[in-house]
Amino acid sequence: MADILTQLQTCLDQLATQFYATLGYLSTYHDNSPAIPPNVPNAAPALSKMTKNTTSPPIPASVAGASGPAASPPPPPPQQPGAGAGLQDPDQPPEPDSARTFASRQRELARDLIIKEQQIEYLISVLPGIGTSEAEQEAKIRELEVQLRDVEGKREAKALELRKLRGKLENVLGAVAVGIHGDEKGRR
Repeated sequence: MADILTQLQTCLDQLATQFYATLGYLSTYHDNSPAIPPNVPNAAPALSKMTKNTTSPPIPASVAGASGPAASPPPPPPQQPGAGAGLQDPDQPPEPDSARTFASRQRELARDLIIKEQQIEYLISVLPGIGTSEAEQEAKIRELEVQLRDVEGKREAKALELRKLRGKLENVLGAVAVGIHGDEKGRR
């Protein structure tokens, strides 16, 4: 049972880690598009009514891409002195994944979470005592206690027998040692 409980705890720890990693990926690589479509009235408070934490709110990639060629491109992020052209500023978030890549990775992360949840369900289903009543579990415990006492009695009997055999062996080895060493001492 302890082995199943250890496996269950490991799976729960892994599931928590997967949740954390999934949330980290989703919050880091999304395209900042609104979760609620903008053409649904009263679905979400208007941006003008929301308090602003920064002076320039992020522009969703879907809105920036849909604005067409007439719109001016967003200004490039400021480059640090000595930074190469291909390097990204470490203070800036990474570029969002493409919609296809993001959706593919979402499905993969969701599948991994479902598989881990199914492993946990299986481990719970094979725990001893699942599906049995409290009275049945108590009867099984009493039966196991009787078996444990019987085995403990046998173990104590074997330990006593082992002590007797060790004593006999020590006597034989002592007699052999006296016989071998006794002759040599007598010759000197």
